[in-house]
Amino acid sequence: MVTPAPLLLVAQTRLGRVERGAARWWCAALLLGLIAAAGLSEVSARPAAELLHDSIVAAMRHGGHYYETFRDLARTAPDGEDARALPPTLAAVSAALPNGAMLLLVGAALAGLVAVGVQRLAALFAGAAGQVLAALLLVAGTTAVALLWEQAPHAGWAALLAAYAVLLRRAERWGTAAALGCAAAVIDPAALLVPALMAAFALHDGSAREALGWLVALAVGGAVLGCHLWAIAAVVPLPTEAPPLLTLPPGGLARLLGAALPSVSSGPAAALLLLALLGWAALPRAIGGRVVALALAGLAADGRVAGLHSATLATALVAPGLALAPDAIADLLRRAPGRRRITVTRVTR
Repeated sequence: MVTPAPLLLVAQTRLGRVERGAARWWCAALLLGLIAAAGLSEVSARPAAELLHDSIVAAMRHGGHYYETFRDLARTAPDGEDARALPPTLAAVSAALPNGAMLLLVGAALAGLVAVGVQRLAALFAGAAGQVLAALLLVAGTTAVALLWEQAPHAGWAALLAAYAVLLRRAERWGTAAALGCAAAVIDPAALLVPALMAAFALHDGSAREALGWLVALAVGGAVLGCHLWAIAAVVPLPTEAPPLLTLPPGGLARLLGAALPSVSSGPAAALLLLALLGWAALPRAIGGRVVALALAGLAADGRVAGLHSATLATALVAPGLALAPDAIADLLRRAPGRRRITVTRVTR
């Protein structure tokens, strides 16, 4: 049997190897998911602005200290409780740099993400059409990160560095990726998910050395968070009635849709998110599973740990997944309607 040529990718997706019955179940699940996404009533929401961060940076530029300034401003700031778990790392760097220098740094980091992403994704596509489509969608994802950074600098840097970590990670070249994942966790503790997930994948792949590197990054980020929470509790004690941590956090999906697909309404955005995750999941490369795990774990953990919002960690990688979806859908449609073969034997007497 001749295997049909892929549409855009260099190789067949994982879904091109499933049995007929499984392919039909996949098609039914995809159809139901798209119908449910089209009727989504939850409105996409932009992440809340980090007003307290901007005020603290302004005060530190005039000689103020982070924790004393936080104590004075957190009582009246609308995002005081959300900012409680954010370490002073980004504020210290922002206060030490002029506004122009910070803009140049962010611009260089965004341009570097496009360059790294194009280099990594171009190898997945057989022709120029797929490569151009992936590059354009990667630019769209990077633009979404830029808009996220403008609104919420901690979440923007976490999403940017998380995308770097996922795209740069390779089987034998994971050191830089682990360092960037550590940097993301030091800036925004919600990004502790990145080294945790990458360490779990490394253990699953049997790479103990890589897993150790990611665990070191996780330990550094956790230590920074622990020291910060101890210091912040000394100046601003916790409220007597802490909110429960195991309730379903509202708005995680809305935040991801609003950050990753900012110009798309909620129903179509949810459908595009589903297709993007399908594209990444069907990709027969290690990066595919890691992107899907980051997106799903970010949604599941959003708001559950210290009020940290992790839903936007996969912001830069949602749009590029749409370039992978056509091959995944095509492979499903090829496998689902498979017919039984009838062999006719002619006997000559």
